[in-house]
Amino acid sequence: MTLKFLTFICFLIIYFCQKSLGELSIKDVTFGNANTVYKSWGVCSYFLLVLVTDNSSPSQLKIYTDLNKGFNVYVFPSTSYSNSTYSSTIFAVSIDSYNGTGEPILIGSNNNINSTLILPVYCLDIPVGKMKLLSKTDIQPDVFGLVSYQFQIGGLETFLTNDIGASNSYVVPMRNYIYYGYSSMPNGGVPKNPSVQFSGGFSFSLDSFYNNTNVDSVTNFKRFPDNQQDIQLMGKFYLPLFTFESDTQYIIPSFSLDIGSFSFPKLLFRPIFKKNNITTFIGAYYYSNSGKLSNYSFYAQDQSLSTKRDSVTLNITEFNINLIPSNTNNCTQINSWLIVDFNSNIPYDYTPFYITHFSKKYYKFPFGFKKGGADGYQYSATFLLPDFIPSPQNMSFSTTRFYPNDNNDGFTTQTNSPKPATYIFPKYFDHNFEHVYGSLYILSIRITSEYPIYKISNDYRDYYITALVSGNTTDGWFEMLVDTMKTVKYFSTNRFTAFNLVENYYYSPIYLKPFFIPPVLNDFDFFNEIRDASILYKEMDVTNSKAGNILYFNYTNLDIKTPISLLVNSPSFLNQISAVLPDEYLKKLVPAVWNSTINMFQAEFYLPRNSLPGKIPFALFFKNNIFILGHSLGPNAQFNVISENCDLYGPIFENIDKVPNLSIVNSALVGWNLTITDSINGFAGGYIVIKGSDGSIYNNTLIPTANIYKDSYFVSVNISSPCAPHDLIITDAVLFDTENNNSTFSISNEFGGYSWSLYNPFINYIGDDSINKISVKCVADLMDSTPPTITALSINSIFIDISSYSGREVKVNFIAADMESGLKNGVKPVVYLSTVDLDKIECPIVNVSVIDKFQTTFKCSVNLPLGFGYPYGILVSIYGLVNNGGTFGGFSTIDLKGMGYYHYINTSFALGEPVIEEISRISTLGGEIWVTGKGLTGITSAVFQSTTLSILQNIGNSAIKFGGVPPLTPNKKYSVVFNRGIYPPFSIDVMPYEKINGQYIPPLPTTTPTTTPTATPTTTTTPTITPTITPTITPTTTPTTTIKCQGTPECGGSSKGYCNFGNCICFSPWIGIDCTSKIIIVDPPKVNTTNPSNEITTHTSNNSTVEESAVYKSFVSLISLRELDYNDVVINQYDFSKWIFSEIDPLSSRYITNITNSDGKSISQITAITEWFTKETNITFGGNNLIMNPSSLKYTISIDSYPFRDQLCRLELLMSASFESSKTDGICSSQEFTTSTNGNNNEDDDEQSGNNYLKIQIDNHSMYARFLRRGIIDGKTITIYNRQIKNDQSTSATTKNSESYSSALIGIIIPYFKNYSIIDPDFSVLIDHQTSSSSSPNSICSQNSNSGLGKSALAGIIIGCIAFFLVIIICAIYFCYKTYPIQFKLMKQRILLSCFISKNLKSKY
Repeated sequence: MTLKFLTFICFLIIYFCQKSLGELSIKDVTFGNANTVYKSWGVCSYFLLVLVTDNSSPSQLKIYTDLNKGFNVYVFPSTSYSNSTYSSTIFAVSIDSYNGTGEPILIGSNNNINSTLILPVYCLDIPVGKMKLLSKTDIQPDVFGLVSYQFQIGGLETFLTNDIGASNSYVVPMRNYIYYGYSSMPNGGVPKNPSVQFSGGFSFSLDSFYNNTNVDSVTNFKRFPDNQQDIQLMGKFYLPLFTFESDTQYIIPSFSLDIGSFSFPKLLFRPIFKKNNITTFIGAYYYSNSGKLSNYSFYAQDQSLSTKRDSVTLNITEFNINLIPSNTNNCTQINSWLIVDFNSNIPYDYTPFYITHFSKKYYKFPFGFKKGGADGYQYSATFLLPDFIPSPQNMSFSTTRFYPNDNNDGFTTQTNSPKPATYIFPKYFDHNFEHVYGSLYILSIRITSEYPIYKISNDYRDYYITALVSGNTTDGWFEMLVDTMKTVKYFSTNRFTAFNLVENYYYSPIYLKPFFIPPVLNDFDFFNEIRDASILYKEMDVTNSKAGNILYFNYTNLDIKTPISLLVNSPSFLNQISAVLPDEYLKKLVPAVWNSTINMFQAEFYLPRNSLPGKIPFALFFKNNIFILGHSLGPNAQFNVISENCDLYGPIFENIDKVPNLSIVNSALVGWNLTITDSINGFAGGYIVIKGSDGSIYNNTLIPTANIYKDSYFVSVNISSPCAPHDLIITDAVLFDTENNNSTFSISNEFGGYSWSLYNPFINYIGDDSINKISVKCVADLMDSTPPTITALSINSIFIDISSYSGREVKVNFIAADMESGLKNGVKPVVYLSTVDLDKIECPIVNVSVIDKFQTTFKCSVNLPLGFGYPYGILVSIYGLVNNGGTFGGFSTIDLKGMGYYHYINTSFALGEPVIEEISRISTLGGEIWVTGKGLTGITSAVFQSTTLSILQNIGNSAIKFGGVPPLTPNKKYSVVFNRGIYPPFSIDVMPYEKINGQYIPPLPTTTPTTTPTATPTTTTTPTITPTITPTITPTTTPTTTIKCQGTPECGGSSKGYCNFGNCICFSPWIGIDCTSKIIIVDPPKVNTTNPSNEITTHTSNNSTVEESAVYKSFVSLISLRELDYNDVVINQYDFSKWIFSEIDPLSSRYITNITNSDGKSISQITAITEWFTKETNITFGGNNLIMNPSSLKYTISIDSYPFRDQLCRLELLMSASFESSKTDGICSSQEFTTSTNGNNNEDDDEQSGNNYLKIQIDNHSMYARFLRRGIIDGKTITIYNRQIKNDQSTSATTKNSESYSSALIGIIIPYFKNYSIIDPDFSVLIDHQTSSSSSPNSICSQNSNSGLGKSALAGIIIGCIAFFLVIIICAIYFCYKTYPIQFKLMKQRILLSCFISKNLKSKY
């Protein structure tokens, strides 16, 4: 007894201590199954999330971990929230080297009280014995230039993300399947039987893609340059090339290049021509050691082997660039200005600079070059810093894109916050993604920050302050247009990378709402649920003309608004080890849209003329890294391309003649005669950039002549005398053919990578590093080391509203002069407008007025990007002034300030003015068009040519959809005028794309294709639609079990209905679950113009006495909408109050209401349509046929997108139904809520989903309600749930019943949805065959209705209730034990600990 007493005292002490100190809790909030992983090299690693909350006096929350357990646990705070009474912090927990032994224990603390959490982590051995290959595709070429297949593995509890081994390959786990792509390059032989090896021993192999009988010929092998061993590259990463011809039947053949000094085979190659089944390929000689001899051996398939077809020894020397001096910099910070100065005694060679400060930016000449010439240069630039920087940050300068490759390349300086700041990172409180169209979403996000927010950035773009739609820059809602086909991994605020929004993370400890980039398709089976894929035309002939086609497909259980894009692509480079959608392919994507006529997705695409023949790879993309390859879609989706003049190669320089000066007396043209050829598609245009060592830059645009297949073009510079000796060099050349194939050269390779070597227009001059250079010589040399100056400068406005449509134009006028040697003719300086985060734009020169030989007026004009420069303003600088004496110069912002000129532009921002940034594409059929931008709620109307468009939908302030665009003519430009209320209207030009004509025909069933590729056919066939026969399905006989129906006799007897699989099918006018109720024809209810409530009145009289006549009234209303969590706990409730009424017709009405959050912001719209049926009518809902009886009232209730707390939450719509009789004596009322397998009176109802029925009866009259267990959720018909609610305290609706009045509250539970949901209940009034009595379900009878209960009945009821109560208690305890095992374990440990303490106290004292 003493032990029990001491234990009790211990519990009391612990309880009161906790009460006095407050309560602190710690719980695991990791989502998904991240706590279950398979072992990798014998151990497991986890990344988990833990929430610690404290309602005592808030202090800093901490987490302690158990040490010396044989594994590592690292904890760091992620985000927190606190006020005067509450604090909460989310901690990220990283665990590694865990082998399954021991329990990771976390102790949350506020330095006063602690709370303990045992993390439930599971470290599993890979179940090799259970693993099996569930499904796989054939091996085929893909859009990435690899040979690949996709497969699924079964027998796993969670997905294997590591330890998937495969040589010379790229393995990508994607949701519930795996992509495996491998290079065609053999290592000593042809790739055979590609295999995948899982850690633990499970593996499988497939048949080789390459037929062992295949022999690829290699002929006409040519090298560029030829017969030259020592090769000096003429540009960065521009390699020597070779071409050859082959009769290979493969789009991706088994070719390889063995490099003796390289550890593995490396071959960059691609097809460029094909004719008569002979393909011409181009490849590059990769090098690993500059300036050293290497042996190159080229191999091709010869049956089961790869045999050597060519070999050569080359000494390749890389292109040298001048590095940035490392120890000569002088960086000075003056408040928010950082002045960078450094010098070099080596002439500048136009190598771009990469400057890093929070992000990396690319800076080209002439920005920052204050002075320079033959003796070197001086760099001086002013950079603008934000007012608040969280901590000292590095700013680095280098000439490399990724990292300095030389210790002497560049330097790093440090920046400090211009204003004192103890920086607290921004907090992300809530966010929502709303789908616009295609892969575009509007991200709405609420951010609070101690310091003003001026920019939000992601991987591919910056969103300036114009993203703000409400609130202010320290606490506001921002809207951004996000393209999920682009790489979107993070969002940062003010470019501070220390705290980013990234996927799979919580950002508010209050809402616990994870951040996911849509579409969120974690549970969707991409691999197996695609069906009915087919192509409109099985053959496409692109010989000398383009061709269009349509891919059709469908998905099981997929929202029809899910963005899916089709990429049909002949890869630019082959054997690139990558399986993420490259940015250069984005413009080739076409959206797959839902065709409601045929209930299929369809994607229309065109192939350009003279594109690659054969079976062209394609893929469906859900995101840039989630895709289904075309050969996974089955044989009906495959198509063959016929192209007898295949041309994938851009124009090239066939011949180059220099036109140098011998001796310039007065003036002369110096340049190059370029013979440009493109024998099949023809030359469409391009540009050439020429730069001089004196700082001059000349941009030359090439316009094709009448002969687009071959002609000469003179690219020149006008040099006047006297002049300074200098060199001219072609630094950039881009040429396009008529199908947009390009040839590209950049001496500094701005595009990056060796692969661009395959596009070099100088292919015939590789090895001649002087072909693009000309030395200028003058008879009279003029040396002038003093750079030009500026004598006057004006700016149209130093106050710019960067949120306006027309007020963002900046004009800068200035006079440049050089009184010694004069300004060089034809050279235009550059005006730069720069702001924080290294952002800058150029203001192009639009007007040049020569005053005299020494002075010139320049005028530039530019329209600033929306939000650019807010709130810190814009710095002005001018560079690129060149004189005739060989010297260039420029003026930084601080230079212009010192000269007394305008050098700074103030910026302002205002909400309200609509500005359109983008407009969706539109087909020649017209229809709908989307526009996106900011402030679009201010657009009142739009006019397309002369047609006024209707506004169909608004999404926030950033997107609006118009309808009513008329049919259009292809390749014609149209103008759309948008009216903006108080602001002037403005117009945008659009050009429609041509719609593909064709009719979908279901394909015939086919057998599984073989993996052996077939040769490309050579015959030309015009695509036609081949009629096919839709397959029929032969029904099979399935044994059935007889299921009895309700009623005695069943279904009211043969005259009233019959039994069908356990459900009664009633004959009109009989109805009900047993066909014993009869339809009553009554007058339509009076229209309610206040809310969607309806009262149905039924008059009846007894034939014997008028006194016994009665009036029955039915009343139906919508009560409220509430949000439930996964335990059906109400977390939000919205009572309906004000409705907007409109009449559709005399028997139909529409009611609209909005529900708002605590801030008064509308978060969803609810529309209720009531319809009264006067006769039996067949209707369709959710793809099922229903019968509406006469005198029936149907509700159609739709709910627009709702901001669920998370995807486990649901909505419940509460409806009230009541029935009342004027007669009160000698009667009973009763209620019954039942479920049928399918709908009564409807043999077509879905047997699986069925219906719920509510029957409220008084005497011999009933109100009958049907609640379908089907709803339309985001365009899909899925199961919903209905329940009768009794004694619910969370709603004000009363259900107090009597013998003459009976009411019921019904909850319609709607699962999570993104865009909308629709439900469809209906109500009728009936006469029943039997009157309600004391034996009826849930009956209430009057005192004279003989409804009393005996003592034995009461005793039985009481005993049954007690037993039922005990069962509930036992079930509740068992449920808690199974749901919260860790808490029970901790409770057990505490009890044992208390017992241990009391026992020791007893033994001691």
